[in-house]
Amino acid sequence: MKSINDKALDFNTLEQETYDFVCMMGRKLIEEFFKHVDNELMKNRDKEAYRHKGLKRTTIKTIMGSVELKRAIYETINDDGKKVFIYLLDEYLNFETIGKMSSNLVEKMIENITLCSYRKAAKNVTELTGQSISHGAAWNLAQTVGKRIENQDNEKVNKFKSGHLDGDKEVNIIFEEADGLWLSIQGKDRPKNGKGKKKEIKLAVSYEGWERRSGKKEAYLVKNKKVVSGFMKPEEFKYLRDASLAETYKMDEIELRILNGDGATWIRNGHDNEGDYFQLDKFHISQAIVRNIKEKEEVTRLIKIVQNGNVDELFKRLTELKYECGGEYEIVKKIETLESYLSANKDGIVPYQMRVNVPCAPDGLYYRNLGTMEHNIFDVLGYRMKGQKMSWSIKGAHYLSKILATKASGNLYETISSLMSCTLPGRAIERFNEVIKNTTEKITNAKKRLKLYPVHEASIPFGQCVNTPGRKALRNIFNDKLATELIYR
Repeated sequence: MKSINDKALDFNTLEQETYDFVCMMGRKLIEEFFKHVDNELMKNRDKEAYRHKGLKRTTIKTIMGSVELKRAIYETINDDGKKVFIYLLDEYLNFETIGKMSSNLVEKMIENITLCSYRKAAKNVTELTGQSISHGAAWNLAQTVGKRIENQDNEKVNKFKSGHLDGDKEVNIIFEEADGLWLSIQGKDRPKNGKGKKKEIKLAVSYEGWERRSGKKEAYLVKNKKVVSGFMKPEEFKYLRDASLAETYKMDEIELRILNGDGATWIRNGHDNEGDYFQLDKFHISQAIVRNIKEKEEVTRLIKIVQNGNVDELFKRLTELKYECGGEYEIVKKIETLESYLSANKDGIVPYQMRVNVPCAPDGLYYRNLGTMEHNIFDVLGYRMKGQKMSWSIKGAHYLSKILATKASGNLYETISSLMSCTLPGRAIERFNEVIKNTTEKITNAKKRLKLYPVHEASIPFGQCVNTPGRKALRNIFNDKLATELIYR
């Protein structure tokens, strides 16, 4: 740490030096705490069951820097009669890390990974915590967390399939939307046919309705949004969508499930039970009309017909347009393309409010037109995974999408906490408080390590004496020059 008399010391340096010192104190506290707890466990253990085999060094990366630990390792016999080696400290604290990173550091890493590239995320956290974290370590962490989230998803699906997953919340209606994002795939995972180098990753959103956003007169937010994503087969993805709902809601009490989508087969897979209604996304309807109809006036007319729910009139008008163009091949071909798309999703053209007896919304909740999927695709996946010449492996994109979906659902930190654990028992908390007090005193007394030198002050010579000509001359010398310049040469 620099001396406060160092001319090169500016505020930024002072801030950084102070931060480094506080982090050093924090690391020392944790080291002392683990040391004391490990010693107590060693003294109080069953010496016949647990044979002490020495100390083993390890490092835990934290938001304060790397904490060096020496834990006692023990030899014991497990339930199967086999010899195993364990750490009593880890079992006592129920301690688990990912890549030897603390839960707090993992949260900071994952939060950065959801916003920027692995390289940039590693740089940000390295600068913040002083840890030396590579972009490879950031990638490995994302894969580990994503894999564990997938395992949690698989457990939910298995419970749902066996009928052991049922929430306790009752609602009459659930709104669902689904769409896909085409990603560039790299290396051996690259598709051999279809859309060349790209593969579609799936995304689905569900919610109870809309709430007014505070401070905005006509702005709304969806309530209790749940998001799932991944490279999955249609039937597997449908099970995951259902399981994510069953985790919260009583499925038998849901009267209506309104599904909004672009008409892709995988979106509608399994959505054919009583109370299930499909709605063709208005954005994709308008997009299909604009792409295949040249005249702007006709585009406006067709969109208005769709909004009014006049399906017969819509197809009648498309037939008339084929005759009005004089049978020109290219124009007729585009009209038939539009007609084919709308015919395949004919049951979803009319807005759900015109087809379904919608129950009254609870107080503070509104049932509006669906159509949030395009911005969800960008906000959840596209912002992080699309553009900038990005390409992905199947597993890399799949696991990252799990993390992004969990974040969009609003429970990323809770999920990370559930994936990692370190619970301090009551006695350990008391010991930690003791260590804080003792270690703080030790560090505070180690003044020579800080290299801080006190500033000495004094009054001007002869300032309180009779003002003679000689004394006046001496005082004038101090007025003209700094005291530090009055040295012997």
